[in-house]
Amino acid sequence: MKYFKSLVLAVVLCVALPFIGKAQIYFGGGMSYNSNSAQNALGVMAKLGIGIADRFDINGNATYYFRKETPLSFDLDLHYRLINLSEHFLIHPFVGVNFTGSNNSIAFGSSFKVPTEGSTYFFEPRYILDGKQWVFTLGIIL
Repeated sequence: MKYFKSLVLAVVLCVALPFIGKAQIYFGGGMSYNSNSAQNALGVMAKLGIGIADRFDINGNATYYFRKETPLSFDLDLHYRLINLSEHFLIHPFVGVNFTGSNNSIAFGSSFKVPTEGSTYFFEPRYILDGKQWVFTLGIIL
């Protein structure tokens, strides 16, 4: 478990590097709510994503919670573009890794996106296994 973060980063880089030349990079932000009873908190989230293939994206999120006891949270996810309903509603399930304080955990969820002319609105429910917690994020991608 000591080298878990390094191993995950190495695997992601090995998978992503061949596709970065054709990649589409996007960024955004939003608000997150962590439902864990010990960390029940509201926070602001920043998102950075990169399309690595026709059906896959890699997303990185950083969340700062307003509660003093709650640490920063970082997520690294692999999104699969499952459903595109006439480019007006997108469903992208994902699996990833969550880093909160000294805890690392597997996380999974789905991203529901509504593209408009200049931006894309999204809602992401995420379940973090080790923390047995839900994180709900609502935001915008520019």
